[in-house]
Amino acid sequence: MKKFFLVPLLASLLLAVPPAQAAPPKRALTSSPAQVDGILSRVVDKLAAGRDVYWHHGDYPHVIALDRIITQADPHYLECYETGAWLMESQGDLKDAEAYYRQGVANNPRNAESYFHLGIFYFNTRHDYPKAVNAFRLATRQSDADINDWKMLAHSYEHIHDYGREVATWRHIKARWPQGVAVDHNLSEALARQRAASGEMPAP
Repeated sequence: MKKFFLVPLLASLLLAVPPAQAAPPKRALTSSPAQVDGILSRVVDKLAAGRDVYWHHGDYPHVIALDRIITQADPHYLECYETGAWLMESQGDLKDAEAYYRQGVANNPRNAESYFHLGIFYFNTRHDYPKAVNAFRLATRQSDADINDWKMLAHSYEHIHDYGREVATWRHIKARWPQGVAVDHNLSEALARQRAASGEMPAP
């Protein structure tokens, strides 16, 4: 009997003691990395749409500014490096253009396109053919390299008078893309330059 008497007594004593303050529950996460990526992607899409509007209105400083913002949010948005740097070139900001092209390469080191546009900058704008050779050589080493990367490498070898590598590159192109546009003509021209450089008389 005694133990049954103690139950209500203990209950009353426990109820009389103020309960310890419970720790506030941790705030539950309301978003996941996938959700954040989705939101960021939509923001980038909106910025890109605004960039297109500025482009069509000829407001190129705003295009460049948005390109920089977009590539900060999405470092793999190659189009922005290409257009932004090209616009910097057109405004005479060659140092900034080169830096932006190189930023695209640094953020996309496995993408041939990033090296290609840097190489075009060195080839057409800077006329720095040794640097063009280096850029196009790196482009051709990527898994997504195409015939244009190889063609520009061959043309760059021509400009540094490395006719042996020029011929070897055109031969590689011929073997890999036998129906490539102007490949036979360029290979023939490269062979002629190689013969002339060696003092060999052209074939009759």
